[in-house]
Amino acid sequence: MRPEPAAAGAAPAHRTWVMTRHTLVLLIRDPGTPLAYTVMSLVLLSVLHPVYDRLATPGTAGIVQAAPGIAVMFTLLALDVAGQLLLSERTWHTWDRLRSGPASLAAILAGKALPLIALFLTQQSVLFLFATAAFGFPLTAGTWRLPLLALLWAACVTSCGLALGVHARTQGQLAAASDIGALTITCLSGCLVPLTVLPHWVSTVAPATPGYWALHGFQAAVTGDTPAYTHSTAVIAAITAAALLASGRRIRR
Repeated sequence: MRPEPAAAGAAPAHRTWVMTRHTLVLLIRDPGTPLAYTVMSLVLLSVLHPVYDRLATPGTAGIVQAAPGIAVMFTLLALDVAGQLLLSERTWHTWDRLRSGPASLAAILAGKALPLIALFLTQQSVLFLFATAAFGFPLTAGTWRLPLLALLWAACVTSCGLALGVHARTQGQLAAASDIGALTITCLSGCLVPLTVLPHWVSTVAPATPGYWALHGFQAAVTGDTPAYTHSTAVIAAITAAALLASGRRIRR
């Protein structure tokens, strides 16, 4: 008997929910790394906030540079959390069973990605709320632009982390790729130190990093620079799509 349209549509959604619930259980059982990154971001913001005030361009509050930069930095450092979810399935020898089940590739990736996006959104929200309460970050000036960019950036980091998890063969490879990549992007994008005080060549290569566009997108969100915000969101969305495509092609192979 052919399933009813509602039932047929409900099956993929149910499989996605099952994958999402499974991923949530894995994250809840080992919350140490995300929690540590969140606390470390608050500590680093508190320590470096005065430095950013001195380095900020005239007419711009240092917290507008500091809070987005540190938010981008510690979200990038959590790349290994995303990659670990797929690598663990392979090291536990459950990946083949997962792929041979009724869940589609899209359902598997969505089930892995949704809890991670929620995790990264929470991490960014805690930092921005802390920056607003403690240092006067203009949170309300971001209106709808700030949460939208936070969502896009969370999806971008999630997709890049999943791509690393698909391509890495060992825990060591994943850790090296995620840590070195996160630190390199953080330094080259101006998230940790403003580009104005770095060597000139860093400013030249900075636009090649996703962190650069996330940083400038967050800043444009609160300053009301619509062209810069639109450009940043478009680039981040393109990077997200490319990472998901790379993950899907690797999984099929």
